[in-house]
Amino acid sequence: MADPIKINVTRVSFFYGSNQALYDVSMNIRPRFVTALIGPSGCGKSTFLRALNRMNDLIPGARLEGSVELDGENIYSDRMDVIHLRRRVGMIFQRSNPFPMSIYDNVAYGVRVNGLAKKRFQLDQTVERR
Repeated sequence: MADPIKINVTRVSFFYGSNQALYDVSMNIRPRFVTALIGPSGCGKSTFLRALNRMNDLIPGARLEGSVELDGENIYSDRMDVIHLRRRVGMIFQRSNPFPMSIYDNVAYGVRVNGLAKKRFQLDQTVERR
């Protein structure tokens, strides 16, 4: 029996404002398999990967057309908890790929969303240690 589909991408196009970065991408990603995206610099590999856990949400004017489902659930629905999604769909890039916010906020992001610092001074101490 074939493994079920973990991530189902259907007719995804992605835009940064009026600039289209992805064109009608469809693919299925199965669990417990290695999936490689290969192509020249600037062809949309990182944009596609960031679309799988909604890292592009913080970029003004960015928008996705089509659908991305994780275990049959539309990750772009209004009901999707983006923090929970990012816990399930992690990203490791060859080069650092920070969120479009300050260095402090990028370092503090994981600490905040996981509730690891109760007070501001604890967060400051943690960020300074990293």
